[in-house]
Amino acid sequence: MIRRASLAVLLALGTLTAISSPAHARACRIDYHCETYYYTDSDRTTLTGIKYENCVGDEWWVGERGSYPVFYETPC
Repeated sequence: MIRRASLAVLLALGTLTAISSPAHARACRIDYHCETYYYTDSDRTTLTGIKYENCVGDEWWVGERGSYPVFYETPC
């Protein structure tokens, strides 16, 4: 009985964590330059951050991750 209650609590916490975490953009493919723009609203009017990924896989951030990502990729 204790195992079932513990399992139920863990599942509930995992669900809450998944729901409240920010959206993630998809991964950048090999030999592509990618930019992900993160916004705070669905209208994409308030930019919170940008993630850059270059052709060799290096990445860097400006700002912070938001809930509404827009992903762009271009071949190298």
